[in-house]
Amino acid sequence: MKHDAAHRFWVCMTVLAGLAGLLYSSWPLGYLLNPSASKKGLASALEALNQPYNWVFITGDVLSGLIILITGWLIWRRYRASVHYGHLLSLILINWSIFALGTIADALLPEHCLPGAASCPSWHQDHILFAHGILSILAAAGLFAVLLLIWWRNRNLLFYGLILGYSVFALLSLYEALNPAQGNFSQHYYLTLCGLWIALIPYAIHRTFFAGEPESSGKKSTP
Repeated sequence: MKHDAAHRFWVCMTVLAGLAGLLYSSWPLGYLLNPSASKKGLASALEALNQPYNWVFITGDVLSGLIILITGWLIWRRYRASVHYGHLLSLILINWSIFALGTIADALLPEHCLPGAASCPSWHQDHILFAHGILSILAAAGLFAVLLLIWWRNRNLLFYGLILGYSVFALLSLYEALNPAQGNFSQHYYLTLCGLWIALIPYAIHRTFFAGEPESSGKKSTP
């Protein structure tokens, strides 16, 4: 029974993470709801002020971040006293939360300009644009740190594949930087890759720290 309860818990966490990943990768809706911004600008342009249906994409990012925070909290609450809970898993959940908070804050911060679709002022003139950049970098670093921390503990093919995926993104970004007319395929690829990784994180945590345990929430022994 205890094993069944643990199995149901991880299934629920994976379903929640899958929903969060899907909401985070809402950019395909842009080609239906706001094709002009999708073709000319970055995905962030879909959330800019006065853009049609910007609330759809803002809500998607906020809900994605909230679901991630809830999922991380549920994992922490269930396993904080487990014999397998330690500093490494703490760092993973902290960085996952950093990604979620950065995503939420970035989505809620007003976007006055459409990067990629218009000539935006420099960050010296538009401090909000600078804040968007900082929050995006912070969120991306948190999510990538989760990948590296789990990979460091469990170097299997899944994580090698994801690291390869991030490497492909880096090459695509370099190519598009040298060939601006190529559009924003690299960002759409990156968002899809992040959405996939978000969906896989509970599965990865379970396989890395708790797989094979008859009762994953076993308490730490006390002296």
